[in-house]
Amino acid sequence: MNIHVYWKRGRLVGLMATLAVVAAVCCARSAQAQQPEPSTESSTESFPQPVYLPAPVPDASSSSDHVSSDSLPGVSAAPATVAAVSPRAFLPIVRRPPAVLPSPPPDKNNVQAYINYFRALAGAPAVSLDGTLNNNCWLHGRYMAENNVLTHQEDPANPWYTPQGQVCAGNGNAWMGGAFYQPYWQPYHAIEGWMGSVGHRLWLLYPTTPVFGFGFYTAANNRAAAGLDVLSHFNSTADMSYPNWPVRYPASGQTDVPPTNYAITIFWRYWGPAPTLTGASLRTADGVAVAHTATTSLDAGHKGVKVTPSAALARNTTYVVSISGTYNGAPFGYTWSFRTSP
Repeated sequence: MNIHVYWKRGRLVGLMATLAVVAAVCCARSAQAQQPEPSTESSTESFPQPVYLPAPVPDASSSSDHVSSDSLPGVSAAPATVAAVSPRAFLPIVRRPPAVLPSPPPDKNNVQAYINYFRALAGAPAVSLDGTLNNNCWLHGRYMAENNVLTHQEDPANPWYTPQGQVCAGNGNAWMGGAFYQPYWQPYHAIEGWMGSVGHRLWLLYPTTPVFGFGFYTAANNRAAAGLDVLSHFNSTADMSYPNWPVRYPASGQTDVPPTNYAITIFWRYWGPAPTLTGASLRTADGVAVAHTATTSLDAGHKGVKVTPSAALARNTTYVVSISGTYNGAPFGYTWSFRTSP
């Protein structure tokens, strides 16, 4: 799979609307990409589409003995040596909205705070970051950026290969930002990209996973890459007792939804039954119907419903979504509203 990201020199207008799809995650195949050069002509922008690893095995639960760390490895020095662990597959989901919507953190590059901001919007418990997993993902980000390849499989013959990096490669989300004529990419771009891609969003918001690993690396030519380990601490046994299924995103009352054809999702636990969809609608607050598609066919076997607007949502507009059906033999119906950003 070739991945090309081309940028027009100095063109920053509209970047945030497109960053969401720069995130490509979870493929088991190695993908070689060609290095783009900044152009002063009309820019052609091509973004990778997500592909996913096989579904995880049911007993891929995690231990609770990992050390939490708020600090992330820097991009100019190699991280400390870390012990390799066996890579695993990869998993799903989101959460119910809280009673009071949280305020954004003051610094989006506070990675743990920014991840937990999105989780709080969806009603999911906060996660901590593990220092060993952070280093693993830093190494995988380095592998991808230095090799200009978005992948979930590092080549042992490659000089940038590490067994620790392969752990992150096999356990979660991957992201890459194209080379630019000046340093641009920041860690929050990866997080926002994953939130805009349904399969990656589900892992980032999965409510019963308590610990992640995150690493971000910038190469000398300003190409950047990031990894998010979402499986090392995945614990499917906690799903049965979790009280707040299903998970919805965007959240009820949320006001910063990107004005794109942003997917609306509702999910149940990964190892449960699939829902049956009986109805879905999307309209503005004043009752104007919005063309959309609705499906229960989701990435990597996730259990839920995805409603996708057929065109970009309007800015600064309130939308109302309704989804109804049956889950595990019981009927359900959810109606809520959110607002796009100005």
